[in-house]
Amino acid sequence: LESARKVMDMYTQVQVPRCSTLEVEFYGEVGVGAGPTQEFYSCVCHEITRKEFKLWWDEERGGGGVCAGVWRAVPRPPAAAGSGAKADETRKKRADMFEVCGWVCGKALLDNRLLDLPLSPPLCRALLGCPLEVEDMRFVCPAVYKTFCALRAIARTKAEILGDAALGAADQASKINALSLDGAELSSLGVTFTVPGYEDVLLKEGGGDIELSIDNVEEYVELLPRVLLTESVMPLLTALREGMSKVIPLASLKVFCVEELQQLFASDDTQMEWSPESLLQAFKFEHGYTCNSRIARLLADVLSGLPIESKRKFVSFCTGCPRLPVGGFSSLRPCFTVVRKESSRTPIELQLPSVMTCANYLKLPEYDTAEVLRERLLVAVNEADGSFHLS
Repeated sequence: LESARKVMDMYTQVQVPRCSTLEVEFYGEVGVGAGPTQEFYSCVCHEITRKEFKLWWDEERGGGGVCAGVWRAVPRPPAAAGSGAKADETRKKRADMFEVCGWVCGKALLDNRLLDLPLSPPLCRALLGCPLEVEDMRFVCPAVYKTFCALRAIARTKAEILGDAALGAADQASKINALSLDGAELSSLGVTFTVPGYEDVLLKEGGGDIELSIDNVEEYVELLPRVLLTESVMPLLTALREGMSKVIPLASLKVFCVEELQQLFASDDTQMEWSPESLLQAFKFEHGYTCNSRIARLLADVLSGLPIESKRKFVSFCTGCPRLPVGGFSSLRPCFTVVRKESSRTPIELQLPSVMTCANYLKLPEYDTAEVLRERLLVAVNEADGSFHLS
């Protein structure tokens, strides 16, 4: 992220023409050109979703790694930071990260690079200039939205009781006190004026010490979506849009619908076609191999049977990005090519595949069995993850 910030500052301060293409080379690695550049974008996407930064909603909280909420990414309201210089620095750091994220996304779109950043429909609408709405909570934080709907129903029922002129004060109080959530009184739930499951995100000043009750349920229902979707996240959304606007005019995004924007930022891996027949049709076999070669069928069968995470690592190993473009392997440019790796003194069963990521080019030894091919391929994609030492 720090490198991405420096690149962004260089482009804006030196006023590099927007049409110029960004290429990245990593210190200490042999790869240059499109492959390492694509890896740079992939690394930034991975870094920006790390849980430790607490930038995105993540219902699978705890532990390290990255946020796994596919298609739910939207800025997470910041924890209570108080006031003063340290709090201002924390808020500025979060906004800077979203500005860098916006710039990287814009530059990737302009340079026709792939991104692996699954953005939610609400966030894509926000990029198009539309405000977030209460119903967007259903995509962003389903568990919180479920709690919100239950409390909103109680608040509405309470309002109806208070508006019933046929009821006396005693009857109204009796009916209101009978309102409950799953048979429990609101005051017994131990819920405070914080976001459910995120006790460090306050709905109001001192919210951690204010307990939810039937007397203040209306205020809670009013504050929850305001904090989640407006007050706390708007500075982050603004920073995201400002970063992107440094590279491309935001008005140009309006040619896309929400679904198309999602596919530009990330594809749904579960929807990609990985059948052996489709792979054999999409792959180009050269220099010792043809689509009818025994090794071609072995490769297609092995790849088809891999779990999704291993498939992503294979794609990253070969192209520099863990996701495929819309249309899968058939849409890669240059075409995905498999060639025979020249023999060496090392026995075939000990040799590893290698790649030329700039050309989507896989150099594959002619293994004897599917088991050996699978084992050697997994060693290569796992050991080379994040580097170009096997290029």
